[in-house]
Amino acid sequence: MSTKPLSQHEIRIRAVQSLYQLEMTPDETVEDAMVFALTNDDRLASEELVDENPVAVKPKRKGPGTVYSFTPNREGGVTKQALGSGAVSSPEPTVEIPASAYILTDRFDDAHKSNLEFMMVLVYGVRAKKIELDDKITTYLSKNWSVKRLSPINRVILRLGAFEILFAETPRIVAINEAIELAKAFNDEKDAKFINAILTKIGE
Repeated sequence: MSTKPLSQHEIRIRAVQSLYQLEMTPDETVEDAMVFALTNDDRLASEELVDENPVAVKPKRKGPGTVYSFTPNREGGVTKQALGSGAVSSPEPTVEIPASAYILTDRFDDAHKSNLEFMMVLVYGVRAKKIELDDKITTYLSKNWSVKRLSPINRVILRLGAFEILFAETPRIVAINEAIELAKAFNDEKDAKFINAILTKIGE
């Protein structure tokens, strides 16, 4: 199994794959969608991970009563913060990660931990802010169009890009450029131009 961490762009690709699977299969759990996106990949695959009869991994406890939130930062990682009676609230929007999600960091090398937490922030963040993101995207669609009329992959990429622009510390130009590259990878140049136009307006 590779010990080289996935790049920020590679993490976004896997976030898109997870969100797309959740879009197409609503009954799928978020954790299973993320594990599938990660294990369907030679960079992270191992005999343990692709076992036909995998054993459920219990999430690690983070301390009695401790809840953590994560905020994407400009370095492509996440800022981790303990929430509770003594925690100072952050002015930046945060994404709470449920304990069950730690199946990811329990099953992969420590070298991947920070980027896996970044992936969790993107996937859980987009899902938590889905209504707000769709409302914002709809504002800039042509008359009589809605997010539901877009292709599923374009919906996912637009939500991810809009989430990074509106709710993360990702620089606007980075969020837009990453979304353009994702659109080219999963669709074509025409879709990339469309996504660029929408996200540019959102970022103004």
